Amino acid sequence: MSKKQSLKKIEELLKCNHYCFGENRLEELESKWIGLNKKKLKIHFIGALQSKKVKDVINQFNVIETLDTQSSAKKIANLNLNCKSQPKLFIQINLGEEIQKRGIKSSDTESFLKMCREQYRLTISGAMAIPPKSESPEKYFLALKNICEKNNLKEVSMGMSDDYEKAIELGSTNIRIGTILFGKRN
Repeated sequence: MSKKQSLKKIEELLKCNHYCFGENRLEELESKWIGLNKKKLKIHFIGALQSKKVKDVINQFNVIETLDTQSSAKKIANLNLNCKSQPKLFIQINLGEEIQKRGIKSSDTESFLKMCREQYRLTISGAMAIPPKSESPEKYFLALKNICEKNNLKEVSMGMSDDYEKAIELGSTNIRIGTILFGKRN
């Protein structure tokens, strides 16, 4: 995640041929990445997806990791008709059913995917989850991997700087390691 990181730090990574970044706010992407050649970049949106900002998110990001409402799915479907390139879509699953986190419940995954695929004709590439901080992440990583396998989702976004090695071991295809790359955020 490059959220709240300086352009100078991002440019250092670009010089090392690192082109995949994550942002959680549209406004930060628009202000920070101005003037950079985005052709090589793969920028993931990993913030709360608000239906009123879906159009701008679709136009700015290569991957949306946080699809979790029918209203956003409908908006994406309507906008996809006019878009040159559709970003990859991941659904966000709230594995720990934590009230402070967004995401669909694990038990709603099949019905949510069915709605996205059949009603809105969306291609869902994967799923994303963040385990509860107070618990060991392994059981949540296994749960997400199993959900993805069961629902034919090829990409599994799990694991951050503190637990990415275990996430990779348990099937993650996308990790979020901003602290390792950039250091602590201000």
